[in-house]
Amino acid sequence: MSFRQDCMTYLEGHQVYEEVPEDFMSWACPRCDRIFRQVNQRHACGVGSAATLLKNRPPALADLYRKLETTVRGFGDVEVVTRDRYALFRTTRIFADLTVMRDALRVVIHLGRKAGAPHFIKIVQGDNRVSHVALVRTAEDLRTIIPFLREAFDLAVSEES
Repeated sequence: MSFRQDCMTYLEGHQVYEEVPEDFMSWACPRCDRIFRQVNQRHACGVGSAATLLKNRPPALADLYRKLETTVRGFGDVEVVTRDRYALFRTTRIFADLTVMRDALRVVIHLGRKAGAPHFIKIVQGDNRVSHVALVRTAEDLRTIIPFLREAFDLAVSEES
């Protein structure tokens, strides 16, 4: 099951809040105050926690995740949504997502172009984005993807106005 399908299955069992705002540029959930780009965005309130995401994970992997999250939060206003072994990094649009694997962080970075970097194990062209998949096992692996995370963040922010 894909991450998106898994999220939709999760949402089916939770109360979803919808409201038409005065400003159609974004919508804030009246219950959890999360901001969305799409009016009436279906979601489950709450954002989870890194502690739950990292529970029973190897210390080195947990440390890599913390470094990645700290770096991404340093870019600007970033919301991190976690559930089980998944994390989404978003402004009002998801610009990266992550799966905690047994021995690596599987990071998917959503860019506006295809990057030819050799450290991506998979590249998928979508309608509006190109998703780049990297396995992060070391601090060096993390350092190599940071410029791409920044590029994805900047793209998401530029689309907010």
